[in-house]
Amino acid sequence: MADTRGHCESKESRVPYEPIRIRRQWLAAVMLLATGSAAQTQDFPNRPIRLIAPFAAGASTDFLARTIAQTMSRNLGQPVVVDNKPGAGGILAAEQTARAAPDGYTFMLTSAGIVTMNQSIYSQLPYDPIKEFAPLTIAVRMPIVVVVHPSLPVKSVPELLAYAHAHPGKLSYGSSGVGTSQHLAGELFKSMTKASILHIPYRGGGPAMNDLLANQIGLMFVQLPSALPQIQAGKVRAIAIGSEQRDPKLPAVPTVSESGLKGYNSDTWYGFVMPTGAPSAIVQTLYQAIIAALKENAQRLSGHGFNVDGSNPQQMADTIATEAKKWALVIKAADIRAD
Repeated sequence: MADTRGHCESKESRVPYEPIRIRRQWLAAVMLLATGSAAQTQDFPNRPIRLIAPFAAGASTDFLARTIAQTMSRNLGQPVVVDNKPGAGGILAAEQTARAAPDGYTFMLTSAGIVTMNQSIYSQLPYDPIKEFAPLTIAVRMPIVVVVHPSLPVKSVPELLAYAHAHPGKLSYGSSGVGTSQHLAGELFKSMTKASILHIPYRGGGPAMNDLLANQIGLMFVQLPSALPQIQAGKVRAIAIGSEQRDPKLPAVPTVSESGLKGYNSDTWYGFVMPTGAPSAIVQTLYQAIIAALKENAQRLSGHGFNVDGSNPQQMADTIATEAKKWALVIKAADIRAD
């Protein structure tokens, strides 16, 4: 009689060992993915990188983006291509960045407003600035300068406040739009002084500056690079700097804080972020490449009104968290809404 025990044992023995076979296949797949990921990280970058800029071509911030991109391209050995996506308060550019693959091939030049103000100004955003962006660095800082038309009989912050209180509702300031850093700088000033100054939003800083030059508005809280040529030409008068320290380009102009408004700081900045989830090695590669480009172009950027910062990712994250709380209070007090 034939012995069938070997056949039976073979059939029964396959069941207990099936999970082991599946586990081995799973481990092999994980190892393959890990190996591929490591190789991709070590090989980064091996194709062009896209730098999304939420500003129009030709703007001072576009100059910043292209200056950094050009140097990074040379140092990384791959093109860093600037992709201008202006409009909607930076929301369009931010959404595209947040939805991009976290592989290091897409990052964004951001304003402070995109990651610290928009969430309090808009009831709904298609991106979460805290959860969906990995900070890289605060690249540059740009002081806000308070400028007035030369015909306005004020040469200091105390004189501006005296004039505003003596002429309630007659003094107006222009900005580049509702919810912009220029607007918020003005509202912070008003909240701390209770001054009666009317806000007039424009479609960009250029039209606002044109109306200031034409004496259609009395003053602006404007980024120094945009105002410096007009200040040097005597077409507007700078009465104070909105940052914590005086600016070396205008050493004789006092800060708002030292002019009597203690604690006022409307300093604005621009930095770089990328989609969250990228390997730490890729984050470090981009961060180091940006820092190197900033150092190499520090003098050139300074000539255009930018003060190079170069913070590390954690410092940028801390700044975003602190300033988001600060501006949320100002936005709520002024009841600012953009939608």
